[in-house]
Amino acid sequence: MSEAFSVSVDVAVSPERAWSVIGDPCGVPTWYGAYVSCQVDGDRRTLRRADGVELIERLLERDDDRRTYTYTVIGGLPLRHHHARFSVDPAPGGCRIVWETTADHQDPEINMQQRLAGRQQEALEGLKGLLESGELGE
Repeated sequence: MSEAFSVSVDVAVSPERAWSVIGDPCGVPTWYGAYVSCQVDGDRRTLRRADGVELIERLLERDDDRRTYTYTVIGGLPLRHHHARFSVDPAPGGCRIVWETTADHQDPEINMQQRLAGRQQEALEGLKGLLESGELGE
């Protein structure tokens, strides 16, 4: 059965500024240290991790006005199902970045929330630091 969970971070920058980074489909390696490169070809995104693993995703829906996009992992990991969504919403003092995930590992003993949520939260906290320091986004 697929597990649904989300992580989020409040950032003291405008939603537009945060979206300029999180909404860039190939910007992931700039804020998520596990990834060293990205390539997008049409709706297919390939992310390469530092350990050489390639994650292949399909970019599904994108709405720049609402500052949201969805994607699914289609290769590179032993998953039965995966669907994720990024969104950037206005919040007091700036914005909130939300990363929602629904996933089901091929091994039913693996808890996807336990496996991913901590890493995702750490990545968002790193993104927060980069955005607030002015290192990312204009």
